[in-house]
Amino acid sequence: IILMDENVKAVFINIFGGITRCDEVAKGLINAFNDINISVPIVIRLAGTNEEEGKDILKDYIEGSNLDIHIVETMEEGAKKIVELSR
Repeated sequence: IILMDENVKAVFINIFGGITRCDEVAKGLINAFNDINISVPIVIRLAGTNEEEGKDILKDYIEGSNLDIHIVETMEEGAKKIVELSR
């Protein structure tokens, strides 16, 4: 829904995985990226259960894609990056 709005310039996805595993979230994000047309930068922060595995899954995907996806470590870094990319 968000990506259908032509005024959206970038998207920040922040996941804190307590019970939810970040590697499963990463796989779900990749499925979504493959199913929809993404024309804006995406910033992703994963924190919690299996976060390193999730980041590795996303990094592998990013290397083979032409999407503008950025993985960040902190909310602050993500906020700065999303502002930078949306200008």
